[in-house]
Amino acid sequence: MRDLASGVEIQAMVQARVDADEVIQAASDRKIIIPMPKPTASESPTGCNWTIHYLGQFPGCEGQIDDIVSIVQNDVNLAPPSMLGVVA
Repeated sequence: MRDLASGVEIQAMVQARVDADEVIQAASDRKIIIPMPKPTASESPTGCNWTIHYLGQFPGCEGQIDDIVSIVQNDVNLAPPSMLGVVA
């Protein structure tokens, strides 16, 4: 079962892994800033309920970033606002 996390927490998890990846850092000539995750309309076949849209933004690094996103997607799901104390 996946843990639940806020969008900010998920973004930070992915960002930390990207920042620590020497291959990604060597392939990019600028700081890679990971965008906020977006909820999906339905869960993926693996049960994940979020994605991050970045295709075309990081040429030469997207395969490695895909791998990192997949790892984090296997660990956490996006928590609904009601579980984070946010009133809609």
